[in-house]
Parts: sequence; structure tokens; C-alpha cells
Amino acid sequence: MSFFFVKLEVHLKRFFTYILTLFLSSQLYASHIVGGDMYYDCLGGNTYQITLKLYRDCLSDGAEYDPMLPVTVFNGLNVQIDHFTIPFPGSAVLDVLFDNPCITFPSDICVEESIYQKTVTLPDSPTGYILSYQRCCRGPAVTNLADPGDEGLTLQIDIPPTSLAVCNSSARFTNYPPLVLCAGQELIFDHSAIDPDGDLLVYELCSPFGGGSSTFPAPDPAAPPPYSPVVWAGGITADDPFGAGDLSIDPVTGMLTAFPEAPGLYAVGVCVKEYRDGNLISTSRRDFLFKVLNCEIELEAEVIPQDDLTTFVSYCQGLEIFFENNSYGGDFYKWDFGVPEIGTDVSTEFEPSYTFPGPGTYVVMLVVNPGWPCTDTSFETFVVANSIDAYFTPPDAQCIVGNSFDFMGEGIYPTEGEGTTFEWNFGGYSDPLFSTVEDPTNVVFTAAGPHDVTFTVNYDICTISHTEEIFVYAEPTINFTVPDELKCAPYTAYFTDLSFAHTEIFYSWDFGDGIGTSSEQHPVYIYNDVGVYDVTLTIWTIDGCIDTLTLVRENLIETFPSPTSAFTVSPTVLDEYHADFFFTDHSVDGVEQWFYFADGDYSQLTEVWHNYTEPGVYYPWQIVVNEYGCKDRSYQQLTVIPVIPVLVPNAFTPDGNSLNNIFKPVFYDDENQIFRMYIYDRWGELIYDFNGAGGYWDGSYQGNVVPDGVYIWKIIYNEYDTGLPTEIGGHVTLLR
Repeated sequence: MSFFFVKLEVHLKRFFTYILTLFLSSQLYASHIVGGDMYYDCLGGNTYQITLKLYRDCLSDGAEYDPMLPVTVFNGLNVQIDHFTIPFPGSAVLDVLFDNPCITFPSDICVEESIYQKTVTLPDSPTGYILSYQRCCRGPAVTNLADPGDEGLTLQIDIPPTSLAVCNSSARFTNYPPLVLCAGQELIFDHSAIDPDGDLLVYELCSPFGGGSSTFPAPDPAAPPPYSPVVWAGGITADDPFGAGDLSIDPVTGMLTAFPEAPGLYAVGVCVKEYRDGNLISTSRRDFLFKVLNCEIELEAEVIPQDDLTTFVSYCQGLEIFFENNSYGGDFYKWDFGVPEIGTDVSTEFEPSYTFPGPGTYVVMLVVNPGWPCTDTSFETFVVANSIDAYFTPPDAQCIVGNSFDFMGEGIYPTEGEGTTFEWNFGGYSDPLFSTVEDPTNVVFTAAGPHDVTFTVNYDICTISHTEEIFVYAEPTINFTVPDELKCAPYTAYFTDLSFAHTEIFYSWDFGDGIGTSSEQHPVYIYNDVGVYDVTLTIWTIDGCIDTLTLVRENLIETFPSPTSAFTVSPTVLDEYHADFFFTDHSVDGVEQWFYFADGDYSQLTEVWHNYTEPGVYYPWQIVVNEYGCKDRSYQQLTVIPVIPVLVPNAFTPDGNSLNNIFKPVFYDDENQIFRMYIYDRWGELIYDFNGAGGYWDGSYQGNVVPDGVYIWKIIYNEYDTGLPTEIGGHVTLLR
């Protein structure tokens, strides 16, 4: 029994010691890692000097550097074959490379570097080696990682097998990136590496590796490769670690360009790949953090570049330049306009102008607050030349027939013998197409219409062009048309002119019947008689291409006789109970005829009875067609009178039960019939008067329902067929 308690006590001590170690480790290694990288030098055989640079935040509450830094060695098959430790060599605080005195530098930036080095002899491995070091953690403030508080790092380096490279030394980075970047400002940094063997180096952005975690902060030995990259936050990738902004690296030079837009702490990975004889033999990976701040810049100098000046169009507008100043935060300014060997090319104005002594290229300097503790300088290159200008007056338009244009170049420029050259471009439809003389003549255009002609003057570095439009008239053409349709006399012809000219056209029409003429462009003419007619059009122009053209279109109009529609209806008025009407054809020169009865029915008989089932006024018609297909139509009117045009109730019960509550007449032909209705009591007193459509009596007088009894009504309305007023009357019984 005592043995059991001793055994249990030993296990409990080991358990609590393990838990305490995990707790202390998670505290010691939390929130302190900034980054690092590893490289090696071959000293001969399997002996290497291993260098591991590790960076930590001086101001964090994390642990100190490893007193004995563990490195695990794997062969090329990812199997552990060795392990060694490197004693802590001490550390040094890195200088903050931030050279703008006009930005207040934050006081919470501190990074220290420790360079662990050890010479080791590795066991033989025909597959090469992988050296690894792992730790946790990066801290919760890293902006671009999904779970930065639990994201560790792995520093790894490859030693190639001798089959690829014998006694290789790896590439190593020469500079550590700046610790601080300003949001919205560009950084260009030399992130290149050197290689002792002179191998070809290629650079790229890559993902840092994850490593230890908060539950296993100091893996020793390190986990075997391959290693998983860090888990980026949503929308973040190794090539776009800022999310908002830009980061890129030149694959050949290693120049890193960063333009972050938002403040934050960003994990970044840069890899340099080492190639020998076209084979990849090793990859060195640097893992680091960029801290991006909203820098409050108190002063900045900026000269507006020449191409952006609002008062400057090109390099050839003369020797005087009006400078624009986009600086801020300053009170005093010093301009030096870059004229060599003189000291008078200066100004203290905010936005000066300066006339340069001659054409040339000048580097202009602007110093804001010169001599003050906070000052800034801006340089811009300006190219100036003597002013030149070019233009020409477009010649008057000409007809395409026999055209010949002369052009005269004008402007402000040195003469041709002083180095000036000319270029004419006539737009692609001319002979010649181009010219290099100042005043070209006899330019013939081969196509009518507008042409853009450009005159260009070249002098020294200056080129200026001017474009004008010239016009070439086309030859007039004549044509016209009339609809292709059956033409039955009397026929109305709609003529459409299809003639063309670039200038005004005058018209003379002859319609071929010996009577009709017109000077309109699109005339309308009625042919009353049957016949075949020639139509003649003559057009002429008095400007542009002057010409007179005549077109005769023989037998263009052929008109045919039309039949005459006529019929009778007997009788013309019947009531709805006896609505049988007799239709009789009286048409002339027709071969077919149809009666349309205006109620949806029709007949081809020449004599026919037709019954109408509904009262109303009808307008039946007849269509007659002759042997040429010409038609005629005529109409008649007939009336079917309703027997009871108005229905009037004789009793109603305004008791509020929603049935038979009102006295309302119903008109046969139209529920919207306008009528006048009077209601009288038995003594002849008027108790209701309505005038309009849809009216009714609800049995009340002055807001109260009248007593039961018989009441007299009178209604006046207009007859639907004649429109004449009609009066009807009667009695209605009111019951409650």
C-alpha cells in the first residue's frame, strides 16, 4: 500500500510539473516573435557553420531568447537524423531606419536581433539535409493572420545532396527591412541576398511557415517537414499580404516595393531560390513583420511635375515656366532652377515663374523651411525649348471632278534651313498621301466627303501638330421611286426622291398626264383618269459639283378603273322584335361584292335578308371588287329600336337589409345615361331632384326616410337613336 502512494505521488508531481511547464512556456513565448531566417556556410565535407538570426519585440512581455536554441536535422526523406543546440550569443537592439525629421516617430517600436552560430559536422546523408527551428507565438496584434495569437513560426534551410551541389553555401539576406512604414506612402527597399558560390538567385514573396502553438510552444525536436504555411486572414495571400495596398519584389534584383494603405502589423515572407546549372538546389526563407502606422507628417516639399502643370501644355511653349508648389507645413521656400554656373537662378516665392536662358534640361530644387530642424527637399526635372506653333487655313471645298488643293503651312518656328522639318498627312485618300514640304500643292483627293489634314512641325525636341477638316463634294446622282402597289383611279401617288448631292438640289417634276408638275422634293399627285404615264424628274445644282441631270421612268404609273359600290337597306328602322332588314346590291362594274352587317356577320349574296338580335344603330357596308382588283366601299345606316328603353321599379324597401333598398331606373342602351329624375309626394311637393348619370333615390327627404306610401316620379332622358329629350313618369310604392 505504501508503494502505491509513493508511486501516485511521483506521477502527480510529474503531472503538475508538466502543466506548470506548459503554462510558463505559453506565457514565456507569447507575443514576442518578430521573425527570422537561417543560412549556412560549407567548411568542407559534412562540416557547416549554421547561422540563425532571430528577432523579437523588445517591449513585449514574452520570454528572453533561448539560452540553448535547438535545431533539428532531417534527411531529404524528412526523417530525423541529428539534433544540436546553439548557446545564446547575446542580442542587440536594431536601429530604426526612419530618416524623416518631420514625422513624429512612435515610442513603442523596439526590435532586437540575436545571431546564433555554431559549427557542426552532420552525419552522412545522400539525400541532403533539412534544418528546422520552431517556436510560438506571433502575438494577437498581427493584422493579416487568421489566429495570430496561436500562430508560431518555423525557420528552415535546405542543404542539397552532393549529387546536386558539392559543399554548397546558401544565400543570405544582407539587409533587414525597415521596422516602420507609413500608410499611404511608398517604400522601395533593397531586399537582395548574396551567395558565396555565385549561384543564380531568384526572389519571390512566399508564405511564412507556422510552428509551435500555445499548447506546444517550444517543439524540441521540431516536427518533421513538410511544414504548413501560416493561415492568412480572409482575402489575404502571400502575394498580397497588405490586403489594402501593394507589395511586390523584383525577381531578379530583389528590390522590394511596398505601398500599404491601412495601419496594422503584417506578417510577410520573402524567399530567395538558389539555382546552379538550371537546377534548384536550395531555398532561403525570411519571415518578418511590417508595422504600418498612420504617420502624421508635419511638413513635405513637392514640386508639381512638368506634365501636370495647369499652365504648361508641352515642352515647346517657350522658355518661361510658371511653377506650382504642392508643399505643405512650411513657411519659407528656397527654389534653385538648376541653371549651371550661375547663382541668380533662385527664388523665395511660394510659386515663382522663371525664364530660362536657353533650351535644355534642368533639375529644379525646392527646399521647404531651409535651415530649420524640420525641413524637406523636392527635385523635379524640367525640359524647356523655344516656343513653336503650327497651323494652316483649310482651302475651300472643291468638286471631286478635277479637284486640286494647295496648302500653306503657317506658324511660329525656325525656317527649314535651321533644322525645322515638316510633315503633312492628308488622311489616306489622296495623291500624294503625305508631304514633307512646307507648302504642298496639287494634292488630289480620290474620295468625296470630309478629310482630316494634319500639319506637323518638328524642331529640336519639339513637335507640334495642327489638324483641319477639308471637304470634297461628290458628283450629284438622280433617282426616285413610287410605292409598288395596285393603282386604282383616282390614285394618289407619293413620290420619294432618292437623288444625292452635297449642295442644295433644285427639282422639276413632270407627272406625264399633260397637267401635273411640281418643284417639291417629295411631291404627292392624284391621277384621276385611267391610263399609263411616264414620269420625268430633272435636278440641278448651282454649288459644289454643278450639274443638271434628267431621269425619265417610262410607264411608271398605270392606273386602272375602279368599281362603284352602292346598295339599299329596307326598311331602315325596326323594333327589336321585328329586326329583319333586306339588303339589295346596286354596285357597278364589280365582279365580286360582300355585305358586312356590322354585327360580325357578312354575306356575298346580292340580295339577302339579315336579322339583328340586339337593339342599336348599325352602319353596315358593302365592298365591291372589279376584275383588276380595284375596290370600292359604301355605307348605310339602320336602327333597331329597343321595345323597353328604360326599366323603372314600381316598389322598393329602404329598410337597410341590403336588398331592394333604392329606387333606380335602368337604361337599356347605356348605364352611364345622363337623365333628370324628380320625386313628388302625394300632395305634389318635390322631395328629390337628381341630374346626372347613375342616380337613385334612397327614400329619404332632408336626411330622414319618408313614410310608407305611393310617390310620383318623372324622368327626362335623351333617346339613344335620335338624341331628342323624352319624358316618362309613373308611381313607386315605398315600404319599410
